[in-house]
Amino acid sequence: MLRWVSDHGQIRAKQMIVLIVLLIVAAACGQAPAGSAIPAATMVPASSAPSPAPAIVGAPSDAYPGPDAAYPAPTTATTAAPAGATGAPEATVVPDAIIEIVIGEHRLEAEVVATPEKRSIGLMFRDTLPENRGMLFVFAGPYTGTFWMRNTRIPLSIAFINQERRILNIEDMQPFDDVTQHAPQGAAFYALEVNQGWFAARGIRPGDTVVFALPPDLIVR
Repeated sequence: MLRWVSDHGQIRAKQMIVLIVLLIVAAACGQAPAGSAIPAATMVPASSAPSPAPAIVGAPSDAYPGPDAAYPAPTTATTAAPAGATGAPEATVVPDAIIEIVIGEHRLEAEVVATPEKRSIGLMFRDTLPENRGMLFVFAGPYTGTFWMRNTRIPLSIAFINQERRILNIEDMQPFDDVTQHAPQGAAFYALEVNQGWFAARGIRPGDTVVFALPPDLIVR
């Protein structure tokens, strides 16, 4: 009887030890000990982390074509038409300045465009131009390219003007004519577009002086 009790006690003790060991193993499998390393499968290599997008550097926009290079053909930069609107969208040109021009006894107000982007659009897409209103194209150097009338709805006259601000020649231009090229007869530093016939009606001709003052802070490209 006493031996059985002793043996029985030893068996219960062994069972308790096994049970404790099993509990310890189960606890170890269920939770990693504090301070242990994160499994490698969950680590993100530094090389795979997203990097900032590189800055996009455009081509220089201040390049001006030489006298022997044709000025680039006009390109349209327009805003989308509102919902329900019809017809072509309107041009988005905002003049660099608005000045007064005097030719002899005649005056007009002119929108100044002095960058390639604005010069390339000019008076495109407009339906009307007030009687004594025009657009003055200002170039950074002698311009020997041509003008045309693509996307231009208004019949215009253009006066090419040299550095001394004398008119070189005057050309009439027809709406939507993207075939005829109108060129200055000499080195033009300015070109003035007005309603067709404006110069002729006032007796303005080549050799006349065009008087105007550009804003001192005007940037010409």
